[in-house]
Amino acid sequence: MTTKPMIKKTLEKKLMLVNLLAFSLASFFAVALIVSYLWMTARTDLLRNTEIVAQVIAQNSAPAFLFKDAKAAQEVVRALAQDTNVLAGELRYPDATLFASYVRPVSPDQPWQISDAPETTPLQTVESRFYSRYLIVNTPVMAEEQQVGSLQMHVDLTATYQRIAGLVTVIVLATLAAVLLAGRLLKRYLRRILNPIQQLVLLMQEVSGNDDYNQRALIPTDDEIGTLGESFNFMIEQIQRRDMAIGKELVERKRAEIQLDHIAHYDSVTGLPNRHFFNRRTRELEHRAKNSAKFGLLFIDLDNFKYVNDTFGHRVGDLLLIAVADRLQKTLRSNDLVVRLGGDEFAVLLDNPKSTDDALRLAEKLLALLSQSFLCEIHEFNVGASIGVAMMPDHVSTFEDLLSSADAAMYEAKAFGKNNVQLWKPAMSKRTLQRFTIESGLRKAIENAELEVYYQPIMELATNKVAGMEALLRWKHPSLGFVSPAEFIPIAEESQLIVTIGEWVLHQACTQIKRWEQQFGPLFVAVNVSARQFRQPGFADSVERIARENDCPPHLLELELTETMLMSQTAETLAILTDLSSRGFKLSLDDFGTGYSSLAYLKRFPIHKLKIDRSFVSDLPDDKDDAAIAQAIVSLSNHMDMRVVAEGIETREQAEFLRGLDCTYGQGFLFSKPLPAPQCADFVEQNLRPALST
Repeated sequence: MTTKPMIKKTLEKKLMLVNLLAFSLASFFAVALIVSYLWMTARTDLLRNTEIVAQVIAQNSAPAFLFKDAKAAQEVVRALAQDTNVLAGELRYPDATLFASYVRPVSPDQPWQISDAPETTPLQTVESRFYSRYLIVNTPVMAEEQQVGSLQMHVDLTATYQRIAGLVTVIVLATLAAVLLAGRLLKRYLRRILNPIQQLVLLMQEVSGNDDYNQRALIPTDDEIGTLGESFNFMIEQIQRRDMAIGKELVERKRAEIQLDHIAHYDSVTGLPNRHFFNRRTRELEHRAKNSAKFGLLFIDLDNFKYVNDTFGHRVGDLLLIAVADRLQKTLRSNDLVVRLGGDEFAVLLDNPKSTDDALRLAEKLLALLSQSFLCEIHEFNVGASIGVAMMPDHVSTFEDLLSSADAAMYEAKAFGKNNVQLWKPAMSKRTLQRFTIESGLRKAIENAELEVYYQPIMELATNKVAGMEALLRWKHPSLGFVSPAEFIPIAEESQLIVTIGEWVLHQACTQIKRWEQQFGPLFVAVNVSARQFRQPGFADSVERIARENDCPPHLLELELTETMLMSQTAETLAILTDLSSRGFKLSLDDFGTGYSSLAYLKRFPIHKLKIDRSFVSDLPDDKDDAAIAQAIVSLSNHMDMRVVAEGIETREQAEFLRGLDCTYGQGFLFSKPLPAPQCADFVEQNLRPALST
């Protein structure tokens, strides 16, 4: 019961303090206002009375000034002795010479002396100045509208101060008495207010401590405290009603928590633990890992699952995932953990494997099982898998690194042609990190202005003059430096960044085409198009929009395609190519002779130009086979009314041989390496020719 006085006294003191403080502040301001008023009133009265006396004395002393009667002047100024507040008075001529004076005798402890500094400026009006202890009033003595002298009076303020001090003392004492009386009254009324509140506090403690919801507050007042008591009673009734349902609700909540935990940590398709479960499990095993326990991780990626999912639908794909999970679970030991990381990726955590060889043998066994056909409904699939293996602590010291290392080894298995097992090596993680760095850097490359389009001149072999350019993308990474297109272009294609990058290159090329046309006349620019970009819906519309936005003539923009792109989905490909050609864009077949080289397809497609691959040019003119291939391509192109561009020309002999074959264009380091746009413009300036049709 120690809380009763503590709560009551604390609240009472707070309310007392607040109210008394407010009352005291109000009283203080009232006293200050009254004192200010008394001071201003006393000062005004004193000043007015003094000025009246000064004017009377000045008026009476005017004849004495006119007749220079010092005795009469002295009698006039001595009349100031009748006012006990006047300390001194002086009559002076206009030149400040003393005419007559009066000084009241004072006691030794109150010395008084008239200032020796006379007024030097003649006064035209009454002038008054207050000081800390006295008042000085200067009054001109006028005769016949001219000043004949001046009167200076010194008035003592002590009596005024004493009168005000007495009044202030009475006011302060009255205020203190009012504060004390208010405090006593306030304390009495506060107790009447706080007692019902204290009853509520005790009742709440009893209800909460004993769970006795039959208690009710009895507060007869009809004010806010009475309303509080009614609200408290209503609250107890509500709690009492809900108390019966709490147990059931807790049971339901527990069941829901278990269900949510299962959803959060188990895969909804296969029923296997998911990545969250894997992370939680590895955190639980960290103490064993620190005590040199061994673990192995098999990172499994199904090789052809995407084909099954895209072709037969997600339902069949889910059935395949369930079958894969079933095979994995039946093969592993009870203390091993198999999880579905997401998509078609699985992981097997081996608990304390005997050796790395045992882990590899298990991986090979799983690979053989997954290579066997799966029957899903009426469909039979052979998917295979790529498996990466990493060990702890042999390879890494943390589970996080174990997962990333096994992932890197899996990508290495993919690179080795899929359907194989690879054991992690340090170089694998380095390649994976490099790949991640490149992909993440590509996402910001355009925004950070790291990409640049270089242009390699394409020469007309007959005249050895510039006919056009090939746009080649270059990327200078802030930390990696120049990254080879052979390294970042495949990553861009896999991550679909190639679509955004391809559009940016088209914008740059179209802008440059227009600029060079105005400067040099028509020069075509060839731009490589990726397969993913080519297959984007509305690709032809996108190219036309970009050309129109940059005011680029369509016939000067040449789109370079590969044979592989043309030979897949030929009906759709033919429709896109025909659409592009009808809009005025030129189409070029890159690396001709290295792919399918089907003349039947070549005849069907609206191709305007063929490019002889550099592999057929590098050994010219000495290699007879390459010479025959080059001659056949040039002859075929001429008969089909196509232009030919020979790539990779590095020697004069190669250029002369191709010129002799009637090859239209040449491109290579013999003429120029790829150049930034400003340097390429300088090259064009030096090797310009009248524009030819392309």
